[in-house]
Amino acid sequence: MGIEDLMHGISELDKARPGYDKAARFYEGTAPEVFANDRIRRALKANDVDFDLNFAKTAVDAVVSRLEVAAVVSEDDATTEQIARLWKDNRLAIEFRNVHRRAVEFGDAYVICLPVEDDNGNAERVDIFYNSPQTVRIIYSPENPRLKLFAIKRWAEDGCTRGELYYDDRTERWTTKRGAKGKDAADWSPWLAEPESGADGEPADLPESDPDSWIIEHDYGELPVFHYRTEHPYGVPEHYGAYGPQNAITKLHATHMGTVDYQGFPQRFALTEAATTDTSDLEPGDWDDADFPEDTTGRGPSDTGDDSSLKAGPGELMLLRGFRSVGQFDAANPEVFLDPIMFEVRAMAQITTTPLHLFDPQGDQPSGESVRAKEAPFTSKVKDRQLYLGDTHEEVFLFSLRRLGIPDPVIDVRWTPAETIDDQVGWQTVGEKIKNGVPRKQALQEAGYRAEQVDEWLEGVDDAELTRRVEILATIADSAQKLGAATALGVVTTEQVQALLTGALSDVELLAGVEART
Repeated sequence: MGIEDLMHGISELDKARPGYDKAARFYEGTAPEVFANDRIRRALKANDVDFDLNFAKTAVDAVVSRLEVAAVVSEDDATTEQIARLWKDNRLAIEFRNVHRRAVEFGDAYVICLPVEDDNGNAERVDIFYNSPQTVRIIYSPENPRLKLFAIKRWAEDGCTRGELYYDDRTERWTTKRGAKGKDAADWSPWLAEPESGADGEPADLPESDPDSWIIEHDYGELPVFHYRTEHPYGVPEHYGAYGPQNAITKLHATHMGTVDYQGFPQRFALTEAATTDTSDLEPGDWDDADFPEDTTGRGPSDTGDDSSLKAGPGELMLLRGFRSVGQFDAANPEVFLDPIMFEVRAMAQITTTPLHLFDPQGDQPSGESVRAKEAPFTSKVKDRQLYLGDTHEEVFLFSLRRLGIPDPVIDVRWTPAETIDDQVGWQTVGEKIKNGVPRKQALQEAGYRAEQVDEWLEGVDDAELTRRVEILATIADSAQKLGAATALGVVTTEQVQALLTGALSDVELLAGVEART
């Protein structure tokens, strides 16, 4: 407890920080090129050369795009009202989006919930906000990895290093002196509360009179810090398996860019006879970099822009004296670099369980049953992430609702589907399920639609009408696929297809409305 926990927490933060920093670099595309040759590495660094081609972030963004909380619901009206209040006050649609991305990017993310009390000591609201795993960490029991011992938060402020320890019954606040690094226990001391000003501007209560002001006691009975993760006890960055392929891609692309100059401006050569030294058509010193001042034009040390008196053009005569032959060196074949890059992208897709077509949205895109088959492992992974993150979402809401006066809240965190059926084969499958006795609601939910949507669609609709609507949707989906193929062949334009489908859907909606009224 106390300083021992503080130093242990700092040690754990320091050990985990490099991994989180590395994950951030690969997501942001700032991981440096890896070159075995010192000369090439120095040249790139000196010229601030940077050719970003970041595929690794796709493995993160692909998962985040499928992580959206559809609703947090309860059968109790008072609980539902407080959930809506928490959602609005903390802008959780945005906050959770950030939590999801960071949890997938780092493997870990933290949310701290701080009740704000009124003058009577009752919580009037609960502030919910994201914290980075680079600065916050929960320490678990070695014997029971589900048991939270305490949490630590460390940050820099006003030239000092601050630290907070969170326990079930209190929060301890620590600080260093200005300039202290906080690596040793002697650097730390209790962080006393700031003096409050009186009516005349003088301090009303000096913190020195209350040596325990650095301890904030509470009766939560649990830590107000919640751990979002992709695995237990700590997560793994979603793009961890992409590090190696991304390093290879960065190296290949940077090297390829180095050959582009030679493709646009081939390097030339001239062969002379052994006994010939007549090079009078060349300016003296063209072959000696030392004869030229330090280059400030960006052309290179021996590229004067006037290497020869020969002129190219219609009617010009090139007279070469003393040269046996001339020629140019072929630049490297681009396929030498581009083919390995595509191999690394395919390897990245395989290692990270990310569909290959998500790395190349302009390539051949699978559709219908094909895309579901290709995305099956990815969809399973997304559902796994929803399970892990949804469990922590539930912890956050239960803690907050208890602080707001609901002793035993019961809630359900619901996600938008990891996949949704929207093609002909898929709808035909839904129709066959219903025909063979699968309950209508279950069949539609298995197709990837939320329970609220299904309940709304099924209200007042019998089996025969539902089957008919499913068949209509299957027909529209089939038509959309065929029109897409026609667009690719140039038979119709995209605008014409959109107009046709919009009109068809409007007619279906109008017909459904008329039938509902009759």
